[in-house]
Formats: sequence, C-alpha cells, structure tokens
Amino acid sequence: MTVDTWCLTLEAPLEKAQALETILETSILMESEYPPTLSYFEQPGDANWKIELFVTGTPDENMLKALLRDAALKSVPYSLEKLEDRDWVSESQKLLKPVEAGRFYIYGSHDADSLPQDTINILIDAGQAFGTGQHETTWACLHTLDTIADTVKPKTILDLGTGTGVLAIAAKNLWPDSDILATDIDPIAIDVTVQNMDVNDVKISDKFGDKGIRCVTAEGLGHSSFTEYGPFDLITANILAGPLIDLAPALTAILRPGGTLILSGLLLTQEKEVLDAYRHQGPDNTLNWEMGRVEKGEWLALKLIKPLV
Repeated sequence: MTVDTWCLTLEAPLEKAQALETILETSILMESEYPPTLSYFEQPGDANWKIELFVTGTPDENMLKALLRDAALKSVPYSLEKLEDRDWVSESQKLLKPVEAGRFYIYGSHDADSLPQDTINILIDAGQAFGTGQHETTWACLHTLDTIADTVKPKTILDLGTGTGVLAIAAKNLWPDSDILATDIDPIAIDVTVQNMDVNDVKISDKFGDKGIRCVTAEGLGHSSFTEYGPFDLITANILAGPLIDLAPALTAILRPGGTLILSGLLLTQEKEVLDAYRHQGPDNTLNWEMGRVEKGEWLALKLIKPLV
C-alpha cells in the first residue's frame, strides 16, 4: 500500500521555526504510525528561514493550522503540496555528487564503485542528520582540517554539533592516535554518527584513552565527558552563529593554550560579531587569537589559535 507524503512550506524567523519544532514534539501528530518531520534552513541574505513540515498520509489541515497558530505563525502564508510518489531518499542521494576538500573525498554509496586513489574516502549517505559535505560550511571545515593536518598534532579533539560525524571521522583519519569526543544535542544525529563510523571502519570508544571516537548526546557543555576529555587541542564547531557567540566563554575555557578552534555555520556578514565574542575572552577581555579563514560562497569557517599566555 502506498502512503502519500505532503509537504507544508513557509518562511519565518529562526525563533518561530524553533517554537514550531518544540510544539510539534508534544503534538498528537507524533503519536501516529508515521510521525511528521520538520526541517528548517537558513537562507543567505534573508532574515527568514525556510521551514518544511513533511506529513505522511492525508493531512489534517485544521490540526496543521493549530500548530502554526500555537507557534505564532497563524498569519504567515504557507503552501501544502502532495509530493510525487518516489523514493525521495534514494533520489536525493543520486543528486549528491562527491565532495572534494583537500585530501578528503566525501561520497554516497551510489558512487562507491568509482573512488579515487590517494584520497581519504569517507562514505556519508544523505539521511536524518546534517553534514554530507555538500554544504559550504562542512566543506570549509574539511578544507581547514586538511590545511592544518601536517602542522598540528592534536591528542584530544572535540567535534561539537557532530551531525553525521563527518568532521570527527575526517579528524580520526588525520590523527589516528587521538582521542575524539563527538557530541550533538540531537540523539538521532548521534545514532547516525555511530552508523557512519561503522561503515567507515572507525573505532567507536566509550572512554578516554581508547584512541577512538566517543559519541555523546549532550546539550551545552555540562556533560561529564567534556571534563573527562578536555582540555582539547582541537575543537570543531560547525553549528550556527548564535550558539557560537553564546558558547564563546565555555569553548575558550576548554581549549588548551596553543590549541586550534574551527568555527563554522556562520555567514560572511556574521564574522565580526562572532570574532568579537572570542576576542573578548581571557582575564582582561582582550584575547589575541591567531586567525585564519576559509570562504565558500556566502559562508565562512574561522580558524582561531588560542594564545599560549
């Protein structure tokens, strides 16, 4: 039996999208056989985010309107469209071309028969977590890791907001003797990371000292694993500008002096605000980071090296 899939699409500020996500999590819709899924994406040059709510089966439009009303989105125009009956996961994977970033080659299983030689090949299929390598911010982080691979020798690494785990897996390939902590606030992302580690033959660890990757669901930096693994020689944080700014004191504190911090998920227009947050750390609020940057389209990755004193 074929079950129809519908997509409700609208645009709104990030806080409205997050409010809708919170309300949806406690909605009666989540108790159905096929619970809905919500995605929202930042749009360069636009204050509004694109929001897509996918519903399987005939949608109850009154219930959908109630969700929008509860998220203060009642007056926002939206479209509700039935999707063509296709295997959308398979179709989306076929559209994803391999990504080359320095020595890294990120590919989907549909390209497994044509892998190049002399590259670090990482299999990441499109799925329920962020980070196939396609997005400019993931590419910029991979490129930055490649540029520091021959000069930096980190023993402890944190991948904050790991998504699919692609950056943690990339780091493990560069520095096989390192202990890596990969964290995300989303348990689905952690499940995806573990799956991707398995298909890429990367060691999964459950404690510091195993020289593998430990995967932890953690909101904020209060989880005990941060204390167990930190301070860190290298931190990658490909999240969003807002959280990067909010986490500036905590990330600075758990980065070892001389350590490298890679920040991404920010637009070019957000660079100054993010940099200011990190420069205003330290005992006198004037931390003099050594800085590098990689641009990709409208997006940016920052490389910051913490002063030794």
